[in-house]
Amino acid sequence: MKSASFVVVASALWLAAPALAAPLVTSDSDCPSAADVTTRLAGLWSGNSSASAMAHIRVEVGQMTVDLVSESEPAVSRTLPTEADCESRAQAAALVIAAWLDSRPSGPLGEVEPAAAPPFELATVRAPTPIASPLPSPPPPPLPSRFFLGVGGLASLDSRGGGAILSTEAAWLRLVGRVGLGVGLSFPLPREMAVGQGKARWWRPVVALALRIPLAEGTWIVEGGIGPALGLLVVAGSGFSQNHTDAVASWGATVGFRLARRSRGRTTWADLRGLLWPAAQNIRNDVPGSVPHLEALPRIEAQLGLGFSFALL
Repeated sequence: MKSASFVVVASALWLAAPALAAPLVTSDSDCPSAADVTTRLAGLWSGNSSASAMAHIRVEVGQMTVDLVSESEPAVSRTLPTEADCESRAQAAALVIAAWLDSRPSGPLGEVEPAAAPPFELATVRAPTPIASPLPSPPPPPLPSRFFLGVGGLASLDSRGGGAILSTEAAWLRLVGRVGLGVGLSFPLPREMAVGQGKARWWRPVVALALRIPLAEGTWIVEGGIGPALGLLVVAGSGFSQNHTDAVASWGATVGFRLARRSRGRTTWADLRGLLWPAAQNIRNDVPGSVPHLEALPRIEAQLGLGFSFALL
């Protein structure tokens, strides 16, 4: 009976060895994710290593580092240039981990000649030595930042000429899946136009809400955004017999594209935006005894500028 129990226990340990030796993979980025690297590693690694192993992937600007640790060897690192897409990064990391696992020795002192087995005696059979517990798992890497605050300067162009804009924004990335949300507040410099015998000074601050969708991710990030906009048109007259000031709100829409580069919680970006105001807006000058003067305000505006954002959460 003792002999049969020994055979059953040894068989169970032999079948469980590949699972115990499976490496633990972690990543501080979704590109590549630990799950993607583990999936590709399953088809590359021969699975003949008996010691516990861990691999941690760190993604930085222009490069990706794979840290490799086992219970029998000192830690090593391999640094690779980052590919443009996440699948290529996951494949490269899996190749490095698989090559390291297959090439390292099976024990702390390298390959050792097997010792001759002692004669088998029923009276001296002992229970197998318990397998040492694996190394404790490292703490999970911090989640990537998702909440950003930013500021930028833009130049604008419309049917009335050009202008300058100061823009601030708050953005929450990956709010639902890959889709984020951004809120921007734009302050254009006041502009003037002639209306009849006087001039009108006008400016239109804008609050815009936009869904932000990543179109390409890598060293450079390309995002698209679209959403509603609310503008407050403020007009003040000068040079008229009676000067007046007026303000009126109007609804519009915004659409744009962003090219960004993110590094250590800071993002530098370039924006190309467009604003559309469906309802016509005019500045009117009524002079008793003469025909009123009307000057239409621009309904389409293009903006181009640069800015930066920093992570808070």
